[in-house]
Amino acid sequence: MQNTRKILTLLFICVLATATLLVSGCTEPVDNSEDMNNEEMEAETISINDIADIEWQWSGLTETLSSSQSVVPDPENYKIVFNSDNTYSIKADCNVGSGSYTLEGNNLTLLPGIMTLVYCGDDSMDSQYLSLLNNVTTVSMENDQLVLVIGNNSGRMLFVEGEESTYNNEESEALHILNGTISSIEEGGSYPMLLLEGEEVNNSGYTKGIKFVISEETVIVDPNGGLFDSENLKEGMNVRVFFGPTLTRSIPPIGQAELIRLI
Repeated sequence: MQNTRKILTLLFICVLATATLLVSGCTEPVDNSEDMNNEEMEAETISINDIADIEWQWSGLTETLSSSQSVVPDPENYKIVFNSDNTYSIKADCNVGSGSYTLEGNNLTLLPGIMTLVYCGDDSMDSQYLSLLNNVTTVSMENDQLVLVIGNNSGRMLFVEGEESTYNNEESEALHILNGTISSIEEGGSYPMLLLEGEEVNNSGYTKGIKFVISEETVIVDPNGGLFDSENLKEGMNVRVFFGPTLTRSIPPIGQAELIRLI
């Protein structure tokens, strides 16, 4: 009887030792795998040089919850350019705007900026595009595509590289803003021009005002964001002009008005 107990005890010890070895052997690869994943994540950290001064066009959207993927019909209508000075410029169909961003490792936050509020039509994706950008949390590069992750990985916006953009490209620069009064409107030539004057203009160093070209690309809206015809602009109107940083060296200087908003 005692011999039987000894045999059973030895068998139990052998089984316990074998199980311990098996568990130990199974857990080691998991730890190594986690270390490898951490190393891969560190290697994929994005720097500003990876994404700046490039025209990125929105080409697709992958939604995690519904496991669906959609293609953007006209990527060239939905663009974003990150500038090296932590500003960005965007095009959302018929609307344009700019703002600032923060990039810490792969964590990306697009801070609200100035934006036109024109109705682009029922088929436009401008509202969805802007809403998604407001909820971007991280950024990565995959197969030469820019990937912006939405929220807690609820979706992924895919961008492809469009036309080459440089730091001095006017479209890639953040828009400037000045409030003032239209003191005169010049007709003739290719496009009309308005002369903007006022206290804010003077304080910016333009004591003779600034002339702004009103081209076919200039968006004009009323105080409520509705479209406004350029032919209805009059002397004495108070407006807010959004324009690029490039001005001529003439007196007064001349610039291109991207957006004119009545105030």
